[in-house]
Amino acid sequence: MRRFASLVLSFVTMLTVQSQETTSLETINKGWGTKTINNVINGSLGIMLERFDQTWPTWMVGAVRETMEKGLAREVLDEETDLTVTVDAKNGFVSVGDGGTDGEYMSACYWNRPNGHKLLAVLLGKPTDPCIEVLCTYDYDPQKKALIPEPSILKGYRWGDKGEFQQMFCHLPKTGKNITVEDWSGEEGPVVHTFTWDGTKPVYAKTEPLEFDDDQGEILINYKGTAPNIKDFVTALLSRSELDESLNGLKQAWRFYKNGMKQMPGDDLIVDVRNGYVGYESVEDDVPGVCRQVIECCLWNYADKKQKLVAISNDSYLDGKPVVGQYTGLEFYLYDNATHTMNWISAQDLSAEIDVPAGETVVTHALPRTGKTMIYTIHTASGKIPKRLTWNGSRFIPDN
Repeated sequence: MRRFASLVLSFVTMLTVQSQETTSLETINKGWGTKTINNVINGSLGIMLERFDQTWPTWMVGAVRETMEKGLAREVLDEETDLTVTVDAKNGFVSVGDGGTDGEYMSACYWNRPNGHKLLAVLLGKPTDPCIEVLCTYDYDPQKKALIPEPSILKGYRWGDKGEFQQMFCHLPKTGKNITVEDWSGEEGPVVHTFTWDGTKPVYAKTEPLEFDDDQGEILINYKGTAPNIKDFVTALLSRSELDESLNGLKQAWRFYKNGMKQMPGDDLIVDVRNGYVGYESVEDDVPGVCRQVIECCLWNYADKKQKLVAISNDSYLDGKPVVGQYTGLEFYLYDNATHTMNWISAQDLSAEIDVPAGETVVTHALPRTGKTMIYTIHTASGKIPKRLTWNGSRFIPDN
């Protein structure tokens, strides 16, 4: 079964294996901050999580509790998606998540306070439709045997200044005591906010540019003949050591194509060397809903004939509606004819960014099989808004 379908099946499996009724993250987000959790007999991580899960049940915390009860430090729940529970008893940290796909995830940890209390943090999230992350923080009072909400823990930074479009992802510490928050919502580019432990709570300390440490390095392009073509670039992109999970379907289809084999049912692959275009589409209808993934890759020349630009888009749909995921979007790579290598380049450097109306987050992409115009489509409640950008040999120009 292909990757996109397996993600849905894994999600359904996690829901069905839990005997208790689960609570949506949207409901938890609205209610946790005003509900004290009583009858917490001690401040161990296992007991605090048990009472949290009994109050706000989710399959993620339930899975962590089951692994803790087995006395395991690590348990793989699904080998295909690498869905894994981690229990680090020494550092007071637990988590459940997959290999970076679009499934739900959680983590939790606690800090000791000087008055004998503890600060518990439970992070719950999902990156798709809607993208939501909930950080629940509590003071454990050993006298009252209660978890008392502290919803203002990370208020040291002025989150409200960011406007309506919020793309932020929190990271609880597996080691150490600092919380970091990746912030993708600013016009200046992604940054990371650090909150350091002052003995009683995390306090905002600094903001720095977010560093990329995977798949952004130099990529060597191997080819025969006088110049590489689109097949050489696609092969290089799919040969990276840390390939993201969303490209697994294309990788399989590409292997079938290169070996002259028939594609899997529901898969379609277009390879147009002359026009520098590759298009991949996969449709799965044997899971709840119809899952569709569209990946396109195209190649443009620079006017100076010293460089080439490679673009790859990745879009997903469920029952015909676009889904925003961790890996959906559009990326660019700059190829140097002299060194035979290419490197990631930002859309901003190519004038390929578009203005998205406040409150809207769903954008899909269409790369051209012929011509030099690509189309961004902003999906809103009232309809679709197309934005066309045309390559002029050095940057993209918006079509009026």
